[in-house]
Amino acid sequence: MKNYYYFIFLFFLLWNFTPTFARQNSDFEIIQKRVFDEYQNSHNTDDLDQEATKLLASMDPNGSWEDINYSDKSMTGWKPNNHIKRLGVFAKAYSRPESSLYQNPDLYEKILSGMKYWTSLEPAPNSDNWWWLSISVPQEIGRLLIALRFANPGIPNDLEKAMLEWMNKTVSITKSPGKDGSNLTDIAQHMIMQAVLTENSELLDSAVSVTSKSIKVSQGEGIQRDRSFHAHGPELYMHGYGREYLSGIRNVAVFTVGTSYSFTPEQIALISDFARNGYLQSMRGRYIDFSVIGRGIARNNATRTNSSLVKQLKGIDIDEHKEEYQSAIERIDRKQPPSYQIKPRNIHYWRSDYTVHHRPEFMVSVNIASSRTIRTESGNKENLNGQWLTEGATNIAVKGDEYFNIFPNWEWNKIPGTTTPENKKLRKRTNWVSEPGNADFVGGVSDGLNGVTVYKMDDYKTKAKKAWFFFEDKVICLGAEISADRPENINTTVNQSRLRGPVLVADQNDFSEFDEGYSEFNKDLRWIFHDEIGYYFPSDQNIVVSAKEQPGSWREINGNSSDKPIQKEVFKVYINHGLNPNNAKYSYVLLPGVSTPEDLKAKAVSEIAILANDGKVQAVEDKSNSLIGFVYYEKGNFEWEGNELSVNQPCLVQIQEESDGKWKISLAEPTQLLKGSIKVTLKMDGKSKSINFDLPKDDYAGSTVSQTIEI
Repeated sequence: MKNYYYFIFLFFLLWNFTPTFARQNSDFEIIQKRVFDEYQNSHNTDDLDQEATKLLASMDPNGSWEDINYSDKSMTGWKPNNHIKRLGVFAKAYSRPESSLYQNPDLYEKILSGMKYWTSLEPAPNSDNWWWLSISVPQEIGRLLIALRFANPGIPNDLEKAMLEWMNKTVSITKSPGKDGSNLTDIAQHMIMQAVLTENSELLDSAVSVTSKSIKVSQGEGIQRDRSFHAHGPELYMHGYGREYLSGIRNVAVFTVGTSYSFTPEQIALISDFARNGYLQSMRGRYIDFSVIGRGIARNNATRTNSSLVKQLKGIDIDEHKEEYQSAIERIDRKQPPSYQIKPRNIHYWRSDYTVHHRPEFMVSVNIASSRTIRTESGNKENLNGQWLTEGATNIAVKGDEYFNIFPNWEWNKIPGTTTPENKKLRKRTNWVSEPGNADFVGGVSDGLNGVTVYKMDDYKTKAKKAWFFFEDKVICLGAEISADRPENINTTVNQSRLRGPVLVADQNDFSEFDEGYSEFNKDLRWIFHDEIGYYFPSDQNIVVSAKEQPGSWREINGNSSDKPIQKEVFKVYINHGLNPNNAKYSYVLLPGVSTPEDLKAKAVSEIAILANDGKVQAVEDKSNSLIGFVYYEKGNFEWEGNELSVNQPCLVQIQEESDGKWKISLAEPTQLLKGSIKVTLKMDGKSKSINFDLPKDDYAGSTVSQTIEI
């Protein structure tokens, strides 16, 4: 670790040398220049000139634009913000030496005119959403005023002062919503800009200090012990707010590196750890897991990202991690396939009840809300139908874009991985619904390569014991004791994704193309193959397959969007448990990353044995990997093939034979409520051994503990 910090120090030193005891004004000048350089990084010069010229032509003589409604108060898409953004385009062109409009007198007069119009508006522009006046407007004002410091003749002092006053309309950074996570770092950025514009060392100290203090492992909002990220309470937000937080921290790091305001090497190390082991793990190629972007799921193109932030993070990290960032950049930019440099890995984020299983061929994740976390929020009229997004939502990704922009056409009562009522008229959620989960028995055990995740569901008058066994190249999904008191059918959705290419189905024999659009299979369906993902059903179940157009509109899930009808082809597979099921079950195996039906049938599913699937124990053995997973809903013992595993408390256990008679045992306690230890006794081939597992404490509670024993 000492070497890590030493290399960071050298990196900072070589990047931009500044004497240790630099004068305060030197720090102001350094930071101001870096803000300017960052601002000028965006917009190709030709595109910038073209946009600026177009805006010049459309600007009214009084400094306004006819297409902007300056009295608009909308929470999203607030129109007056466009005025400031357009002035920013002018400022960039005017201060960029390469621009054909560099220090153009006519452009200069237009900038002054636009500022005068903005600062003289009565009443002043306002929005029902605090974010616009606290983050968007002051950030852009700070950048454009700094840009104009780098071109002559500059802005008159009284006009600059009037613009600066708009930066003080922000909410406080000492209380919510301004003091938390990405909101804090976003506000701190424009405070830093204002500080260097006014040479206010007290303001600069304050802004950098509060940002520095947010770079920590938090039990509230922010980076969690397991390197997941929480925002708006204990709500999983790897992307969305997690991305904004990383972006803000990176920007402040770039602004201040080499000055007396630099972040410490330890802080940069934590940001690096979250970026690489949290943020980047919830992606496949250039596409984000749909369950970790919060209410943003209701926005067009929300699950597709670009490499800009990853490139920026690469720039502030040490050389040791450059290759890891570069591999991610090449995947995101599609210069390499989604499989490029992906290492086998299983991660359970015990602070967020979120599991990710990576293999070069695919990624599968599960997101569950427990009594410790919050279900995916609605807000600003977004995510109106997403009340079941954390009931075991399962993202199955090979190419990564399996769910891209499908959400207006989803049946939101059939989210992949969930067991839910077939409610045809979902209640439209009101703004800022943040409902906590209600299940204690939620969690996962992981040895870093494989794992088991559990959800003991009891809500919506529906009960189920659900488990996912992430074993190498397959995910075995089990459900037991499913019951309900509802007026609708209860379904377990296997998948609902974009329909691409043929859907092939098979019993124990050959595949045939499914061309019926919709069909129910009560028996004799064992295999489905679609879009490089295979599905295996070990037993007869009432399986519904749908491959047809589904209607929808963005307005259905986002009240700010168009109600224009959209038709999309959707692939859907679910298990129908019927009305008011009692002790129903399901079992299926996900086999992603398979190129052909022949390759699918060559998978060693015969090596998978479902040892138990009931209300006491769910257990699966993968004989090809000498791997067995157990979910114990109550203490007791379980026997199979002359072997036995007993536990004295409910828990999750995974065992794997590493060599003859040598077993690695991994254990997790999902409720995070038990103290002390759990005793495990393993009996194999007539020999047994007992061991005690000390349970992790505090914000490590729920994490995995492992021991290796010889019998």
